[in-house]
Amino acid sequence: MRGRSVLGASVVAFATLASNEAHAISYLQSKLVSLPEFNPGFTDGVSLYGSVDMGINYQTVGGKSLVQTQSGGEWTSKLGFFGREDLGGGWRAEFNLENGFTANNGAVQDPTSLFNRESWVGIASNTYGQLRFGKQIGTGLPLFTDVFGTLSTNSVFTWLGMGVVQTPRGYGFNADLGPGASQMPARVDNAITYLSPTFAGFSTQIMYAPSGVAGQSPVAAAQGALLQWFNGTVYIAGSYNQVWAPGGTATVTQNVRTDLYGVGVVYDSGSLVLSASFNQNAPNLAGDGIARIYSLGAILPFGRNAVLASVVYRDTSGVRDSNQNPAKDSALGVMLGYDYTLSKRTGLYARAGFIRNYGISTILLNNNFLPTQPGTTIPETGKTPITASLGMYHNF
Repeated sequence: MRGRSVLGASVVAFATLASNEAHAISYLQSKLVSLPEFNPGFTDGVSLYGSVDMGINYQTVGGKSLVQTQSGGEWTSKLGFFGREDLGGGWRAEFNLENGFTANNGAVQDPTSLFNRESWVGIASNTYGQLRFGKQIGTGLPLFTDVFGTLSTNSVFTWLGMGVVQTPRGYGFNADLGPGASQMPARVDNAITYLSPTFAGFSTQIMYAPSGVAGQSPVAAAQGALLQWFNGTVYIAGSYNQVWAPGGTATVTQNVRTDLYGVGVVYDSGSLVLSASFNQNAPNLAGDGIARIYSLGAILPFGRNAVLASVVYRDTSGVRDSNQNPAKDSALGVMLGYDYTLSKRTGLYARAGFIRNYGISTILLNNNFLPTQPGTTIPETGKTPITASLGMYHNF
């Protein structure tokens, strides 16, 4: 789970909506302008940008505790290049290459991919929209639906929303729903996306990602759409995505489609941020279950300070235990936070949260594996992983 930082986001769409409408800057927009793509002062050229985030983290679950240095407690540590060229006639060419790394040891997040977070090129126009090709963020609900930004560390929304379930073989996304369940990756390979211009506050984004595997049916690995509306204070979005998990196992021989639905709303007055969302993950395989995720979040900024809180509940239906009997399977997560801004680019943060697993649920939190039954790799149920962090970041 290292390196995952977004639950199918559309930051680009939100920023484009914001830039095309005249209104006071919101709290979330003030965070986005640190990135060159969303900085109105950056019009042409290539910009180097990134974040270095380091903290001290404490974790405990099942009577075992861990103290460690940890990267990415508020911002994913990253290094990126964003380029833009004015082509004339209202057109511009753009590209983005972005690598994620762990600041505590300098290692790349994904040893198989140098630019594991972004790797795309595209063309854009305020009149006709944006077209992009390559590895990029998909068309799920935006990352700011979670007030903690859906990091793979201090965000209960990430772990519950992605359904990061511990199994005897490690972890799997929505693995408790059945053998055909899967999840949309945070960044989608081979993606082709189109973002429409904004009309009366509305815009839409569509995505198609072929599998690149000869003879595979269907041809797509993922596809989806996002419809959104923004008036400067209120953001409302609905998304529908499909992702196919490859077959080839003893229990699943064909590719199985999982349908991902999402509805979210964010209120951002600049002095208060409130958010709520609903997501449903439904694999299309007979006998598989369905997961529903409900979230509420708030940010209260005052001066250099900000207090954050989120509550997330994941419930399932149609789930069965190892004996194929119907089973209760749900989990509740809570995360609290405090930020202190030293400058526009540097800040301190504190985070503390937990996930309470009910029934047969074995959801992880912050990469900390649950204890297993003696002499086996089967995770124990009913456990409550807890995490707490103190750290700092610098954006450049």
